[in-house]
Amino acid sequence: MQQIELQDFINETLNNRKAPHKWIKIGIVNNKTQNMIERKFGLKVSKIHIDNSSIIHAITQTHHNLESDDLLYTVNIINSPDNINLSAKKYKSCDVLIFKKDIYGEITVLTEVHTKNNYLLVFDVWRLKKARRDPDAT
Repeated sequence: MQQIELQDFINETLNNRKAPHKWIKIGIVNNKTQNMIERKFGLKVSKIHIDNSSIIHAITQTHHNLESDDLLYTVNIINSPDNINLSAKKYKSCDVLIFKKDIYGEITVLTEVHTKNNYLLVFDVWRLKKARRDPDAT
């Protein structure tokens, strides 16, 4: 999926927060990342999805520190992470993969692993709070 389509889905979601549940495919997991996930965690997936409720949650939580275009990095973060881990906790009875990447500061992407249907569902995204310089610093 092109970023324009994802940006349109984000805009549509934020403009109509009461819309029925909807999800879209936003990309594919590249071969390198697929192999890493299978080798490290024994999980096999090839598609990346996101839904409207995850977008609303990620963007509207001020403590997530997201900027308007940070969700557009999601596929890139999954396909070239600085770090990938399997959470000790499941989410909605699904395994959870945690992807982290430094893109002007660290961004974390949490995904539900749906091996039966061969996809990752992005369900949460946040950015580490940027370090702020004290205005009185010398």
